[in-house]
Amino acid sequence: MIVLGIDPGSRRTGWGVVRAEGSQLTLLAAGVLRPSVKDRLEHRLACLQSELREVLDHHAPDWVGMESVFHGVNTRSLVILGQARGALMAEVGGCSARLIELSPAEVKKAVTGRGGATKEQVEHMVGVLLGPSAREMPRQLDATDALAVALATQHRCQQVARGLAADPS
Repeated sequence: MIVLGIDPGSRRTGWGVVRAEGSQLTLLAAGVLRPSVKDRLEHRLACLQSELREVLDHHAPDWVGMESVFHGVNTRSLVILGQARGALMAEVGGCSARLIELSPAEVKKAVTGRGGATKEQVEHMVGVLLGPSAREMPRQLDATDALAVALATQHRCQQVARGLAADPS
């Protein structure tokens, strides 16, 4: 099973792709989509969609996990984040992968065992779970957060397969 995790943002969107074969987890790729901050919002959203399409086409994930909105610094920031998520979700909707939305606490709990874990704890556990390839990756918190989303998505899919959770779709 190939899982793409997305940590959405209008200025930086992290993404990470993980392959799960039984209990073996392999980091396939990770990065950050960075539309130009000088561009108008509609152009940044189009850029996010286009760049995500390339990731989806290249990696052909079975599942896509996306972190849900939990709060915003202010109303405008929250609305723009919602628009970025919408553009990304629309692109996922055009491929064959199934989408799961996960709360930040669910992602943290799946990766660290604690829903209130710090970013540093999440980053450490992503490195532990994915091994040297993740620890040697250039430090990009958005990409690391996206890998955590991918791992949490994979965890949820395993629970569904064992009958321990409701179908995420």
